[in-house]
Amino acid sequence: MAVNVHSTNVSSQNWSRHEMLTWVNSQLKAEFTKIEELCTGAAYCQFMDMLFPNSVSVKRIKFRANQEHEFVHNFKLLQASFQKKAVHKEIPIERLIKGRFQDNFEFLQWFRKFFNANNKGKAYNALAARDGLPMGFGPSSGKGPSQSARSVYSAHQVRTRTFVSDAHLTYRKEKDIDIADDHIHMQGVLQDLERAEQDRDMYVSKLRDVKVICEENIDENPGVVKKILDIINEDAIEFPYDDKTFNIELFDQPNGRQC
Repeated sequence: MAVNVHSTNVSSQNWSRHEMLTWVNSQLKAEFTKIEELCTGAAYCQFMDMLFPNSVSVKRIKFRANQEHEFVHNFKLLQASFQKKAVHKEIPIERLIKGRFQDNFEFLQWFRKFFNANNKGKAYNALAARDGLPMGFGPSSGKGPSQSARSVYSAHQVRTRTFVSDAHLTYRKEKDIDIADDHIHMQGVLQDLERAEQDRDMYVSKLRDVKVICEENIDENPGVVKKILDIINEDAIEFPYDDKTFNIELFDQPNGRQC
């Protein structure tokens, strides 16, 4: 049976996204380029095979995927392996497969702690175990992520609204604007938006941590703690989050929110 661990935002080891991604790729000889790409679920399935041989059917893992139904397939395999080894952890499949940074980063933080508690140091050749198949975000068949696959992922990650009138389209044609340059510019805009979303999620997480610490120590200096909580709650009402008005209930999630 597995050694169960509990992790919260406050108590987790402070690993950076770069450190976490490097750890995953080095352990599994994988090709993930972003934390968000772990939404495929394949990495966790192979980690379970590494920790607990035969707890998951390696041949059934979709090591390279770019469709939500493939992600769900992998996480179902992971869920079954958790049940076999009595791992007391709820997998938030619906959130993880959306490919948002914060959800996937929090789950990866917990999983690395779980890995460290259960790793016996046995030799494991990840590449050989999956018969040399590449692992990363991309089409299920093929040796590398295609441009179309990356486009699917970008659309999955960054939601934008574009309002273009018929008059504007006519203007574009008349002025013969270089479409290729427009496309390059739009890619840059989307990348900036994605980075902004990631930074926003990081600061939201920090605010949540501050609130947890305040609530745990409110008896020591209730006056100061109340002022801090008032500031956090007041700002949270109007703070945008995930394309919707930021909901103050986000801060009211219990310690150890299941990831």
